[in-house]
Amino acid sequence: MFARVLPSLAVLGLLAVPLSAQTAAERAVLDRFRDSIAVVPDSAPLLRLEGVMIQRAKANREDPLAHLRLGFLALRLGDIAGKQHYDDAASEFQWAIDLRPRWPYAWYGMGLAELGVGNSQIAFLAGLQTMLGKDALSRSAMAFAKSAEVDPSFVHGLVELAGTALRQRVNIKLNVALDALRRAGATPAGDHPDVLLARGRVEREVGDPDSALAAVRRLLERRPESGLARLEVARTFFQTGSLEGVPLYYAGAADDDPDAVAAYRADLVVIAPDSTLRAFDAARGAARETFLRRFWGERDRMSLRTDGERLREHYRRLAYARRNFLLAGMARHYRIEERFRSGNPDFDDRGVIYIRHGEPSERAMLPAAAGVEPNESWRYSRPDGDLLFHFVAREDVQDYKLVESVFDVLGFSDAVMLRDRGGLDANAEALELLRSRDRLSPIYGRIMGAGSVSSGQFQGQERRIGQESIALGTRTDSYELHYARPLKAQVNVLAVGRDGDRPEVQIAYALSGDGLTAAPSDRGPTYAVRLRFVAADAAGRVVAALDTTRRFVAASAVPPGEHLVGRVSLPVSPGVLTYRVALEQGPEAGVVLPRDSVRVDPPATAAAPTLSDLVLGAERINLVWRPRETDTVYFNPLRTFLAGDPMQVYYEVRGLAPGVKYTTQVVVKKGSGRGAFRKMFEGGGKALSLKFEDRATGPETAVQRTLALSRLRPGTYVLGVAITDERGRTGWREAEFQVVKEK
Repeated sequence: MFARVLPSLAVLGLLAVPLSAQTAAERAVLDRFRDSIAVVPDSAPLLRLEGVMIQRAKANREDPLAHLRLGFLALRLGDIAGKQHYDDAASEFQWAIDLRPRWPYAWYGMGLAELGVGNSQIAFLAGLQTMLGKDALSRSAMAFAKSAEVDPSFVHGLVELAGTALRQRVNIKLNVALDALRRAGATPAGDHPDVLLARGRVEREVGDPDSALAAVRRLLERRPESGLARLEVARTFFQTGSLEGVPLYYAGAADDDPDAVAAYRADLVVIAPDSTLRAFDAARGAARETFLRRFWGERDRMSLRTDGERLREHYRRLAYARRNFLLAGMARHYRIEERFRSGNPDFDDRGVIYIRHGEPSERAMLPAAAGVEPNESWRYSRPDGDLLFHFVAREDVQDYKLVESVFDVLGFSDAVMLRDRGGLDANAEALELLRSRDRLSPIYGRIMGAGSVSSGQFQGQERRIGQESIALGTRTDSYELHYARPLKAQVNVLAVGRDGDRPEVQIAYALSGDGLTAAPSDRGPTYAVRLRFVAADAAGRVVAALDTTRRFVAASAVPPGEHLVGRVSLPVSPGVLTYRVALEQGPEAGVVLPRDSVRVDPPATAAAPTLSDLVLGAERINLVWRPRETDTVYFNPLRTFLAGDPMQVYYEVRGLAPGVKYTTQVVVKKGSGRGAFRKMFEGGGKALSLKFEDRATGPETAVQRTLALSRLRPGTYVLGVAITDERGRTGWREAEFQVVKEK
């Protein structure tokens, strides 16, 4: 290549007098040449061609097409053989620029050359240069902008400019791209689908959703059946917080256009496991739409949210992560304490967690001025147990990595020494780290308050919390409901009753008067209570969901210490179901209960006798269910009984033919927790034990009994009911309750 001194891009705008514009025929010649070398996979023939072309160019140094051909040839060699050829390409494009400063292809080529240089630099240097705003990607963006400036109808330059600006990791030249795209809006190029797509993306990235919507809606008008156009409109709606993008998102998913499929997959890959991605890849057309509806729909329901909320939140998180957690360099280096390897080329580990779980409930950090590496800790408050994550950035301040313990911020050797030898008092940085995290978890106060002997034990516990959080947090995703004002509630979910041929669960709840807000009405204080419920089978598939609001009218306001009680029923599928429940009053007040499970037996058969769950009730609670006209079943969601009150017990015996005799055994034992049948019914220590003979009235026999609790002292008990038929086959259930003194 010819040796050239490249002028600074800071003075590119001062280049000489405009010469004639590049003709369509000249562009066609370059396009054909680029197409011909793009299919050559080996550098050897390209190098031979380069030698021939250099000799020809030496004979005619003022031919801009010769330099452009050599530049694009060097670009192809750079793709195959590396950085040096990108430098050669830049030299040739600069020569062409000097000769024809009004030719957009010369500036376009320079942009591609600088892009190749930037992508080939090592991670640390690229990160440093990017922060200073002097990296090759910045120079690339400026060259692409120039290609659009000299000829706004030049589509290649506009599209590459937008792509380069969006790819930059830090100090993005989005305004440069945006100016060029807006200038092109008044030219024929402004209505080109590729330019409309690029403009919509750039407008959205700079935070102008209205302008972005205008661009992508125009794109959708031009390409109404395009899945990619529908996805871009949906993405933009989601960024504004609107659910209007939901139908467009799903409609676009049915398009088999490779670019559309790749875009949908790229948005999914950040949270989906490999098995899910394989299923996505196998789906075609409408099946892909069905797959995504199920994927996001189940996440909505398991998060106790309405349809489309989880999908919208996913795109909000992606946009936030791009602005805040994008990696500056492509290569990542790990130390021994940085055990998690995300494999994500775009986001640091904070981004990985944020995209999966959203905004943390609380963040903490210790400034680097305290003598430690840049660090953060995040806590996610969840009804099933908090998640706690620690991040540290060592070699690159833009690359935070997950570590198991806050002590790993100090480095591997210091963390091991502190765990094995104690000595926290002598390590000022360790004490400052603990103080900075004290509000995130009680474990940090315990470590600071422990002596040198027990400190290691608490440090081990803190590390296990981090390990378990990483294991769960990097393999799952969530969108938890949170309320500014918590409510207090107790809920019983019981497998009892039937809706036609389907078994039911009864959801009985009690809301404490503490925190409840009543609305005045002519009939008295009115309480609107929304209940959300979802149940999933062993494979994680949602088998039942409910979202209902009930208005209670009371004679007077529910006082603190008293409860508002209610019940709903829901048909479900048989099996061991995992369920979630939330109760709320408006968007500000509510509670999400921890996950639990319920065993739902299949329809009655002669294979074995079974029992439904036990319904424990008290007449004073005034919460009833009438499964049949002749039955009145009482519920007590609190499962708390006064010592002098009788307990009403209801259950259903299934699987026995009419008239068949069976034995019922009822026992009450002091203590809590579930136990084995033998331990419950055959061991000693029973506070109450009854046994009697019964006859089945049909395939399903409803049984109601009253138990006197006067012999039981205050405390926690377990009630067990077992049935045994004439063939010795047994079914049993148990339920925990409390006895309290009468006030």
